Amino acid sequence: MRKILFALITGIYAGHAFAQQISPAGIYAASGSGSANGASIDWILGNINMQAAFSAFPVRLISFNAFASEPGRAQLHWKTAVEWNNKGFEIQKSLDVKVFEKIGWVDAASNADNETDYAFADDHFITTSYYRLKQLDDDGHFSYSRIVSLIPDKEKVENLKVFPNPSPDGNIQIVLPEKTREMKIMSAGGSLLKQKSNPETRQLFRLPAAGLYLIRIKTVSEEKTLKVVRE
Repeated sequence: MRKILFALITGIYAGHAFAQQISPAGIYAASGSGSANGASIDWILGNINMQAAFSAFPVRLISFNAFASEPGRAQLHWKTAVEWNNKGFEIQKSLDVKVFEKIGWVDAASNADNETDYAFADDHFITTSYYRLKQLDDDGHFSYSRIVSLIPDKEKVENLKVFPNPSPDGNIQIVLPEKTREMKIMSAGGSLLKQKSNPETRQLFRLPAAGLYLIRIKTVSEEKTLKVVRE
């Protein structure tokens, strides 16, 4: 007689993506057997000790955000839903999204399957910055969070201003965000009248004739176009 033995262990899978969503309290044990058409089956629903089953239980990050709490200070917040064998979080920062450097460390709270909140303050936030978390397990394994960016008010494209607008004689003054990388002044038809890289924050320009014009700027991470009219 052919005999088949298999174990049904609810929710258990070798990959972390499935393991991290299992609640140890929800797993129970049962067993049974049966036969039909020359084959017999023994089955087991096992009672699993989750901490013993995984030497390095994954961390499930459900949010990671950054905001400027005050000038020169960036506040980072993140939240986890599951943590087992988590050593902690290395906070990394970059100014170009290419090279990241460690700026701090936060120890893990504890092994838990409930939500845990974390926070870290960067007191050297002076320009557009990019942050990520490097989560380390007790056994040395690690993973990275998504990258979040933070722009100081002085560098936001909302600072682009043109006055007077409309202009009665064509003379305008343009106020740019700090660290603007490129500025273009174009006619409504797309003809380029002026282009400048890394311009100063204040520019003077004379619109050549009555009509509609476009001023387009690019910063490190944003773009904006503003309409200007000469009467």
